[in-house]
Amino acid sequence: MVISDASVLIALAKMRHLEILRQTYSTVLIGPIVKNEVVDAGKRIAASGSEIVEDAIKQEWIQVVQPTAKERRLTKTLGENVHLDLGEAEAIALASSRKHLLLVDDKEGRAVAAMLNVAHIGTAGILLETYFKGLTDFTQLENDLQTLSEVIWLSPSVVLAVLKKAREMKQ
Repeated sequence: MVISDASVLIALAKMRHLEILRQTYSTVLIGPIVKNEVVDAGKRIAASGSEIVEDAIKQEWIQVVQPTAKERRLTKTLGENVHLDLGEAEAIALASSRKHLLLVDDKEGRAVAAMLNVAHIGTAGILLETYFKGLTDFTQLENDLQTLSEVIWLSPSVVLAVLKKAREMKQ
């Protein structure tokens, strides 16, 4: 079970690869702010992939959880003091409180998660994990990283690091 921020859901849905989250983690939890950002706002602007996330929620492998009062306070504090958007703040608060892995791409969000000792991974790392688990092969990993680079800004050094780790694992 993992907690996801909007960025990972959006990227994988646009890639038409959201299903790898179910294959890798079984259940993905999101808060209502993230659901609103991805599905509700996505539908209003006809964003590509929002319907895929909505279907996953209907299938219940992505579950919208209600934050506790403590989680809501931390969300508010992070949103006001660390200048994260509220979806990232909510995802970090949920992951911190519930001790789950956080799926997040934003550099600031990852930095805050690290400061709070929240284990986290980005979309490129998820693609690498699917490779390690044998769900994809090396060629598919390369293709997926290329597609991801077209969907979000992805540092070339991140792509090289992921491919290097995959090659090392192959040996």
